Amino acid sequence: MVKLPLLLLLSSYPSSAWAFSAPPRHLPPVTISSSGGGRVCPAITKSGQPQLFLSALQKRSNPSVHRNNHNSYTTTPNKSSLQLNAAISSNDSSPSPSTTSTTAPTPLQESLAGLTVAFSLLSKAIACSAIVGVNPLVGLWSSVIMGITAPLIGSRAGVISGTAAVVIVPLSGLTMGYGVEYMPLCIILSAVMQGIFGLCNMAKTADLVSEEVLSGFLNGLGFILLFSQAKVFTAAKKVGALVPAVGMASLCFGIVQLLPLVTRVVPSSLVGLVVATGLGMVLQLPLATLESTAPVGTFSGGLSSLPSMIDLGQLKRMVMDVEAVKLVMPAAISIMIIALVETLLAAKVVDDMTGTKDEKEYDVPKRSVMAMSSGNLLSAFLGGFGGCGLIPQTVLNLKSGGGGPLSSISYALAMASFVLFFAPLVGKISEAALAGIMITVAYDTVAWSSSIKSIKAVMAKGGDGTRVQRLIDLFALGLSSYICYFGNLAVGIIGGVVAQRGLHSIFNRFSPSKDGAVA
Repeated sequence: MVKLPLLLLLSSYPSSAWAFSAPPRHLPPVTISSSGGGRVCPAITKSGQPQLFLSALQKRSNPSVHRNNHNSYTTTPNKSSLQLNAAISSNDSSPSPSTTSTTAPTPLQESLAGLTVAFSLLSKAIACSAIVGVNPLVGLWSSVIMGITAPLIGSRAGVISGTAAVVIVPLSGLTMGYGVEYMPLCIILSAVMQGIFGLCNMAKTADLVSEEVLSGFLNGLGFILLFSQAKVFTAAKKVGALVPAVGMASLCFGIVQLLPLVTRVVPSSLVGLVVATGLGMVLQLPLATLESTAPVGTFSGGLSSLPSMIDLGQLKRMVMDVEAVKLVMPAAISIMIIALVETLLAAKVVDDMTGTKDEKEYDVPKRSVMAMSSGNLLSAFLGGFGGCGLIPQTVLNLKSGGGGPLSSISYALAMASFVLFFAPLVGKISEAALAGIMITVAYDTVAWSSSIKSIKAVMAKGGDGTRVQRLIDLFALGLSSYICYFGNLAVGIIGGVVAQRGLHSIFNRFSPSKDGAVA
């Protein structure tokens, strides 16, 4: 068994750049259903069942899973062997996901679906670049590279790969603390480990992380993303533009949250970005834009906007430097695991929504991981920070008529056109509007419904033994939330797992059995 040694290995890295999440394992067929409006965040329940966290006000239940008196879990079979509740990110424009038609999409349908996905991801890719502290176009080119390499190498058809906010958090901890020059080494190491991880089929450690602990991780992650936007308002305050900045960010946040209630024809995040930026220009508010804070010529467009190869000499020196490798390794492992989670679950979403599996002569999950690894490698050598499979954009792609490799390539080409032909317009986007986008992402990342459900479970009526077990689960959620935010993400996950499993073991050991004897 390698699970406990793996945890001990991960816990030996004290870097603040750490983050950790559980990789998924092969899962049985599922059904996707949603009411929309929340960000999809993966989790694995103690019964081995995946859950997708919904935003606030969305209820989640799984009546087929039951806990017995000794904290083990059983599943009652039903017509659909597993229920997955999914929600499209608030900046997606697709309707509620359900099982889609298995009819092969036409090239035109796939092309239009890819264009829709590109619009939905534009603002996020730029905002992620700002968090890492690199050129705003880096996020766009990273998405382009991931979108092209994934279908070419053999990733699950229909999956959209690109820049992911959840992967940016451990990377930004590294770049903000030690500089962006360490970014290529970190992404390359992560990509290599992703390839090794896929080849060795080591994705079965998901059972170690419970729903409560992963909820705590998401809570910490969400608040880290939220407070990472404070620098935008601090800079605005220095030039006397705090009120306009707060106003435009709030306007963008409101549009992203409320527009999907009216229509999903266009991505709400794109509308919020355009409206908040445009209103700021019309009112001539003194707001910083991407162009004003970037080096001269960044948003000139044309061939000058193409990515360039990194300094291979500097990379070689870093690879040979043991201290540099030790510095980036915690963040690299974090990115590897988080990327594996979302990529494999995104492939599973395609299976569930289409009602089919990708019948190929090779192992599709393994090939998907290898495609992600290759895309991250290429992105790193071209100065990008890679990405992973994206569940919200994958759902949007399928609901927009996509589902084949062409939709991913179309999305990547559309993103490239934004850089080559429309870069001057992208440069006009205000940083306050982007902050509103990221505040929305942070809000939807926090596991509100899961946390509230755990609190209600403790308050509900039940036997003393059952209530103690629920208290242990709530304690694990709170502990992991606290450590993930105030300490670091990896220690929060590991601490939550150890505390929850240890306390449950102690309780089961000393709790009286039905005949009155101590178990």
